[in-house]
Amino acid sequence: MKRKAERIMAWIANGLSILFLLLMVLVFSFMNVPEFKDVFHQMNQQQGIEMSMEAFKTSIIFQGSLLIISTILGIMATFIIKGNRLLAACLFIIAAVTSIFSGNFVALILWLIVGIMLFIKKDNQSDYKKDKISNDNTSYKHATRQSKDMDPDREMKQKKDNDPYIY
Repeated sequence: MKRKAERIMAWIANGLSILFLLLMVLVFSFMNVPEFKDVFHQMNQQQGIEMSMEAFKTSIIFQGSLLIISTILGIMATFIIKGNRLLAACLFIIAAVTSIFSGNFVALILWLIVGIMLFIKKDNQSDYKKDKISNDNTSYKHATRQSKDMDPDREMKQKKDNDPYIY
């Protein structure tokens, strides 16, 4: 089944997650700049918060590691969508739950929507039709073998039993 909407939303979420990760790396790289430290301390004093630079670094590392995990899960799930929709849906839900702790809320919502859509939307009916056609062909072959021995009324009754759409 073509799951174009799910893939588009998943890639948007993955892209946003990667951008958020790059932003975290950028903030982490600026932590050793003296101007950043001064601005950080001024913001803490204005807001009345006492947070050390080491605690801020630790929280960025923790959130970044969770963001990396959720991004990898989201990308893996995006590639698995066509092959196994249930596994992909589970991976999207896990990525969304992991993303709660990293602060990546837009990607979280998109991954959650994609996961729910994958659970709700069933596989394409063409697979069902292929199975039905193959079953009909085997039952038809079986019926033709027996039709030499049966009368037409009995053959029609057997076709009605095999196919619920014949009245």
